[in-house]
Amino acid sequence: MHRIEAEQDDVLATLQLVRGDEPLESRLYEQLVDLLVEGMFVELRQQHLSGDLPREAYVDELTALADLCRGAGLLPLPSREA
Repeated sequence: MHRIEAEQDDVLATLQLVRGDEPLESRLYEQLVDLLVEGMFVELRQQHLSGDLPREAYVDELTALADLCRGAGLLPLPSREA
């Protein structure tokens, strides 16, 4: 989660620097949305692993989130290259 938050901060800071460059702004906004979606999934997983979210509730919430993201055209997320 710390990596995702750091990347979000970097994208937000970079957006301020490229204001007016529409293609670059657009790409950065897409990256920010991807990071926000990834963060939601990671946060759900962390809640489950910490015991704050029982398995059945985790599966239900994970399914609902995935369905909402698919419906909005936000899944699948682009894969990361190592």
